[in-house]
Amino acid sequence: MKIYRYDGSFEGFICAVAACREEGDNQPEFVRDRDDHAVGLFAADVREVLSVRETALAFRKLFIAVASRDAFAVARYAFHSQKSGIEELLWRYLKLGLEVGPKLARMLAQEPVHAVNRIARQVSHEAHKFKGFVRFSEVAEGFLYARIEPQADILPLIAHHFTERVGDRPWMIHDIGRSQAAVFDLKSWWLVRDIELVAEPDISTAEQQFADLWQRYFQRLAITERHNPKLQQKHVPLRYRKHLTEFNWVR
Repeated sequence: MKIYRYDGSFEGFICAVAACREEGDNQPEFVRDRDDHAVGLFAADVREVLSVRETALAFRKLFIAVASRDAFAVARYAFHSQKSGIEELLWRYLKLGLEVGPKLARMLAQEPVHAVNRIARQVSHEAHKFKGFVRFSEVAEGFLYARIEPQADILPLIAHHFTERVGDRPWMIHDIGRSQAAVFDLKSWWLVRDIELVAEPDISTAEQQFADLWQRYFQRLAITERHNPKLQQKHVPLRYRKHLTEFNWVR
């Protein structure tokens, strides 16, 4: 058994998968570069895998040609669930895809296809939700800042959406739980890791005024006779509300 340690990115994982295929390893284990405790007594059998974009793109091209583009997208979304054991599950999925080709998409009742597709749907659903639940605030420095706390690692999946939707201002979307942020500088976005919020952002005066107006409008728009907390929670679960301006009531 050989352990493949990669940088934690999807690109790095694909490079690790490519290394497994190159060495003919049928029972690999995968660890992220910060999970040293998971290696334990088998440190001597660890192979360090560098994240090389050309290697990842070559594997992607091969898999799409053999299986399909959609099947590769499913693997990517499932990876960002960060569930325990997801790498081994995806290894089996990708390996099967290269063996059976386009038939992979029709094997929905079989493992590992069923599990990977189910996890990918969960991540896709959460990413879609957050495209509507991200709330930017203008900080005194002039850029836009938003905080999120998703269950899955969806930031790399939604950042491009906001480059098109909010492309006229520099912004930062901060995933607090993972200490990472997507940063946009009007040209492109990139992922920054190890970001810690040591103090509350200094919100601009205009932003505070607009937030107050929006909160009051949201309160007064509600029809008391039609108040339905259960239905509201169904559409906007409590876990999404912490960073939604309209739910931070003005007192």
